Amino acid sequence: METIDTIIEPSEFTNFLDSGALLRTEPNRWLIFNGPFEATARVERGQVALYHPDFFMKSAQKFWIPRSFYVVRDTQLLELCQGFKGLGASCASINWEPAEFQSFRFSYDSILQRIQKDSLKKAVPVVFERSKEVPDKKRLAAYIENLVSAPESLFVYGFWQSGIGTLGATPELLLRKQGDLLKTMALAGTYVKAEKQTSSLMENLKERLEHDLVVQDILLTLGDYGALTQKGPEILDLPTLLHLKTEIECQLTQSENFDFFAACRGLHPTPALGVSPREYGYQWMQELPEQADRQGFGAPWGVQWSEDEALCLVAIRNLQWSSSGSRIGSGCGIVAQSQLEREWSELFEKRQSVKKVLGL
Repeated sequence: METIDTIIEPSEFTNFLDSGALLRTEPNRWLIFNGPFEATARVERGQVALYHPDFFMKSAQKFWIPRSFYVVRDTQLLELCQGFKGLGASCASINWEPAEFQSFRFSYDSILQRIQKDSLKKAVPVVFERSKEVPDKKRLAAYIENLVSAPESLFVYGFWQSGIGTLGATPELLLRKQGDLLKTMALAGTYVKAEKQTSSLMENLKERLEHDLVVQDILLTLGDYGALTQKGPEILDLPTLLHLKTEIECQLTQSENFDFFAACRGLHPTPALGVSPREYGYQWMQELPEQADRQGFGAPWGVQWSEDEALCLVAIRNLQWSSSGSRIGSGCGIVAQSQLEREWSELFEKRQSVKKVLGL
């Protein structure tokens, strides 16, 4: 079903902006999905399908089947976006309501109390900036155009239909299948480049602890699928942030019975967006301010496009919208050594990075 360098007509691109999805799987390679999408409770192995549940898995399992599917390059996607916008078109800036510090402080204190009194080692709360404005098709085309030049280390992704959508560029891979090989990563531990640090990110004990909890969780979770290898940690250098990253691979031993989306559900959430230890459970976080309303933020965001290829991202660094408005979220890992002001600053810079890459 995959077609390389397909010529997409402007009228079809207009329909795509009404109901569509996209994924940059590697530099200069975009999967473009045209809607309207059909919802289904199950998919066959190798069937082209999208999967994007809510973070707390509250809704029934649902996959989305596109009407058509193409593979295109940067130049064609840019031409389509620029042609739709028209010469001289511009997008006015969006007014954002700031994230609520007191709500975050309550969540921060509640998590630290659990860490001090219980077996919890880490949890990740999120906060949101909100706007009453919703992107129209012209804004959406402008955002996609900006994302074409996003750093190559980021996975650009998006899905929208019936006035509800998500569009962003995440650095975090949950799981990727290439033949009999699975790939994932531990991405946790962050420095804000603008801040002066007393030690390097690699040497910071708090950030290394946060990172190592994610590594150990993934190794334990994937171990039943096959032989594991890991590389890292190393520094992922983004325009405004530094992250610790460890790449992990798994050679499948029983690939004929492997269910990619079931494996994604098994991995979600790693301690990079959830809790550590995993057995502590994460549903309790819904009791904290804003956490029950995460919706798809930090959830698995997956696409299967052939029997041998599938990819699932962690849906962070994005813009979300619905008829009620738009929002940008950010999360941070709280451990015993965390400092409130530094975590709040990190949350702000993560949201700023989303605005920068989208051109908001």
